[in-house]
Amino acid sequence: MKKILIISLSVLALAACSEKDEYRQTVFEQISNDADIKSYHLDPESVTECIVELSSKKMAGFAPFEPMRKDAYKGYTKMIAVKTSKNPEEVLNELRESFGSARGLADAHRNYSESYLECISTVTNRALDAQAAEEEATDAE
Repeated sequence: MKKILIISLSVLALAACSEKDEYRQTVFEQISNDADIKSYHLDPESVTECIVELSSKKMAGFAPFEPMRKDAYKGYTKMIAVKTSKNPEEVLNELRESFGSARGLADAHRNYSESYLECISTVTNRALDAQAAEEEATDAE
């Protein structure tokens, strides 16, 4: 019985990792092509990791393998990719249904946007702090 439970939990965890990885990849693709990221010379991977972790904290569900969280990852992935879809209006209708309402979709979009802005600020400040520390070390020599 314990083996079956462990195997079941493992399968659920792997499936959840799949949704989170797909979300991470979609965010990375968007970030890699973002003009702000390029102009500030920010590392797209660092910004992506920050966005995924920060936005995940406010997603539905409490654990990556929980069905609500898996659905949230799928919804966020689709929401981010709506700009590249062939029929954005149809995708938006699906997203409204997926998030429960237009307000649920707006809340998800707000969560993603806030996470994006916070991460841009955080990664930029880290880069500036590293640059200042490097200049101080150079001046001390």
